[in-house]
Amino acid sequence: MVIALLVFLFLGFLVAVTPGVIVGFAVVATSRRLSLGARILLLLLLAAGTGALWLGVTGAAGFWRVAAMGLTFLATLASGAAFLGLEALGRRVRRYPHPQWPGWYPSAVNR
Repeated sequence: MVIALLVFLFLGFLVAVTPGVIVGFAVVATSRRLSLGARILLLLLLAAGTGALWLGVTGAAGFWRVAAMGLTFLATLASGAAFLGLEALGRRVRRYPHPQWPGWYPSAVNR
């Protein structure tokens, strides 16, 4: 009985989190031309909208509806922030250039 409860809780968690992760990734992937502030605002608005979708979809009342809304909202924000961070990491310029030849160092040239 306890195992069935845990399985259903895990499946409910996946159902609540999956739309948020997809929306967070889609916002970052499709808004590359916007400024960072506009992208974060768009991410917040769509996260709130994705969480609010549970008002009409679920028939559950009380705690479970609020939990589903909160999980979806947080999953959207977390995935959007993670993908924004990965994109910023890819755009960052490296501080130290790679050596031109293996084993080449400036001190070895003057010997």
